[in-house]
Amino acid sequence: MIGTDKRLSTQNEWVDNDEVFPMKNSYGAVFDLDGVLLDSESDLTWLHIALEKTLEHLGIDASEENLMKIHSKNVHRFNEISIKLGVEAENLWETRNREYIEEKSRAMKNGMIKPFSDVDCLYELKGRYGLSIISNSPQEIVDLFIEEYNFEDLFDCGIGRGASLVDLKKIKPNSHLLERLKGKIQEEKLIYIGDSENDRKFAKNTGMEFMFLSREGAKREEFDTLDKIVKCLLKSTTTKTGKSN
Repeated sequence: MIGTDKRLSTQNEWVDNDEVFPMKNSYGAVFDLDGVLLDSESDLTWLHIALEKTLEHLGIDASEENLMKIHSKNVHRFNEISIKLGVEAENLWETRNREYIEEKSRAMKNGMIKPFSDVDCLYELKGRYGLSIISNSPQEIVDLFIEEYNFEDLFDCGIGRGASLVDLKKIKPNSHLLERLKGKIQEEKLIYIGDSENDRKFAKNTGMEFMFLSREGAKREEFDTLDKIVKCLLKSTTTKTGKSN
């Protein structure tokens, strides 16, 4: 079953307070990167190497326990973790961020990490939606994704996190990344496509519609491929066009 956000009607028209909005030139589709566009999580060897190098560079034992402390799942506790590891938070983060970008970039360039095979279907949305990216990955990784895989003609803009420790407080579900995006695009009504509850919370916090992509198998109100999301969005514009004639 194709799932939808609760504000998407059974006719697949985007509705807000009983008003159907025209999609063309008013709606933008904003995508998360990892797990949605980029298959960076199927094989996390690159991340393990980056975390090992971080600890080794700082002279810290690269035990499984210490590796988990600086894992992506725990970045919200970075100040606390740095105290436990006995290093300054800024030094730990600067080192981790550098190794993360280096190893992820290498994995993207050598083919260990690739875009999902269905990303090309997003070209069907061009002309009806503005397409952009908001990710908690570093800005350098978002830029590399667009450049390395020749998606300059697909995405109008890509927004990633900054490099400083302070920037950790500005990642999703904080609204900061969306505020940066809005300064670069024209669309006012945005739909966010993500693959986590954090993404859902981000959309709710910022007033965006939300479409949940679950590549491991869709449940109710979820999609399992980008193709299905594209079909839903295209049907929305087609239905609206039909009503206008």
